[in-house]
Amino acid sequence: MRSSWLTLFLLFFLLVLVGCMSAEDHKEEADRQGYGIIKNARKVAGQTEDPNFTIEMPEDRLRESLIKARSLDEEPGPRERLALEGGTVQIDLASALEIAARNSREFQTEKERLFSAALNFNTAEFNFGSQWFGLQSFSASANGDRGDDTNFSLSENGSFGFTRLLEAGGALSLSVGDNITRFLSNPASTVATTFASLSLSLPFLRGAGRSIVYENVNQAQRDVIYAVRTYERFKRTFAVNIISQYLRLLRDQQTVVNERENFERRKITALENRALGEAGRLARTDVERANIAELGAENRWIIATQNFQESLDRFKMTLGLPTDCHVEIRPKDLEDLRSEGADATFMEEADALVLATSSRLDLAISHGRAIDARRKVAVAKNALLAGLDFNANVNFNSNDFGETGFRLDPIGNADYALGFDIDLPLNRLRERNAYRQSIINFVAAKRNYEAAEDGVKLDVRSGLRSLKLAAESFRIQLSSLDVSQVNVDAATLLKDAGRGRTLDLLDAQNNLISAENALITALINFKISRLELLRDMGVLVVNSAG
Repeated sequence: MRSSWLTLFLLFFLLVLVGCMSAEDHKEEADRQGYGIIKNARKVAGQTEDPNFTIEMPEDRLRESLIKARSLDEEPGPRERLALEGGTVQIDLASALEIAARNSREFQTEKERLFSAALNFNTAEFNFGSQWFGLQSFSASANGDRGDDTNFSLSENGSFGFTRLLEAGGALSLSVGDNITRFLSNPASTVATTFASLSLSLPFLRGAGRSIVYENVNQAQRDVIYAVRTYERFKRTFAVNIISQYLRLLRDQQTVVNERENFERRKITALENRALGEAGRLARTDVERANIAELGAENRWIIATQNFQESLDRFKMTLGLPTDCHVEIRPKDLEDLRSEGADATFMEEADALVLATSSRLDLAISHGRAIDARRKVAVAKNALLAGLDFNANVNFNSNDFGETGFRLDPIGNADYALGFDIDLPLNRLRERNAYRQSIINFVAAKRNYEAAEDGVKLDVRSGLRSLKLAAESFRIQLSSLDVSQVNVDAATLLKDAGRGRTLDLLDAQNNLISAENALITALINFKISRLELLRDMGVLVVNSAG
């Protein structure tokens, strides 16, 4: 008996050592399985493999390098969270996308949502695996009046086995164990039993069939596919948003330059008019009109500067950078855009619609939801059936095995049970209403898919019109700028020759600054319209770097 107890103790501690994983080990295993699920889901969703996908925040994030280091010994104060002095970040279009991919809080949230969907599928699939268990307990007890007749005993109870839900319905379970009680005052009176139990249940009507029982797992798997498509759709819309904000920043930055140059022109005009007025060669009204124009131009320059700074701070937040850090926008990107111009040549509308309806990921999700709703109807319909379940149980027991060790006696001491459970469908009101609701949900899902398809077509048709309008506007503003520049030159020459009016020159200058700002706005609107059209057609592909 002593050797049997020692064996049980060793077995128990071995199982404990094997089964005890550290929290970090569990995290690594969850990551490995989660990333594997996402990798497979990307294939099913028709997306290229992304080996760099991770939900871990980069250790070398730009945001952290711009913020003063936190103190590890004490709670940091507000000053410790200010941006470092003297640090300047120069951003162009490509680096803006990369910075956003690594630092944006919104981008990180979307990655975590995708990974959470993978964990949900992993849990749903695990529920249909073998659920192993191992329980072991040891206790010491005493009963009596604490005199010579007090009985001291040691007890051990253990069981080991598994339960498993069957994909076609029903469940299977197996349990093997022992119970030992040894009285220290009388070792010969040791009581020991062993047991084994096997049970099986199988449904034939209600709750039978893999398509019914495994529906939660199937849905969780499809949810991962939808999450992959949602994540890819987000990357595309997010990239377009980043580029659009960056292009508008270029526009606002150039507007500041235009307004400053306009202010400088107005200063020269006002200075010349004051000199002519002092010489008695120009009316007082013309002098004051030029002074007012100079002040107005200065005010426009200040407002444009503040608008640019406000837009820049919002852009920093979108990128995930602290708003108090210093960021410089590279103006060369605007020169590149100007050299490209605004060519509205694009594919035919019919071809664009066909491409969009086959490529838009959100439309594919809507179509999948309709298929899911149809499956739910079949599941709800199955719940209306009568219950007819087959049950089988086998229990083996062996008493007082003593020194012989663990043994079972299937012939002399066993229980066998076979039977059927029948649940007549006499009360199915909840199931009836659930079935009717599932039909309603299916019809609604089909309507949602039709609406989503029409919405995609609307986006493409509207995008094509916007692109054409932006191209025409750029062409018109380009001509308007040329005319405005000629008018300013002519008005300046006439005024210098003493034959022109100050009012004519100021009007020409107003038209010039308006044309300059309108031209840059038209160019940026064209670039954004083209980008949004490509996004709405579903043909943009964004890699893990943004």
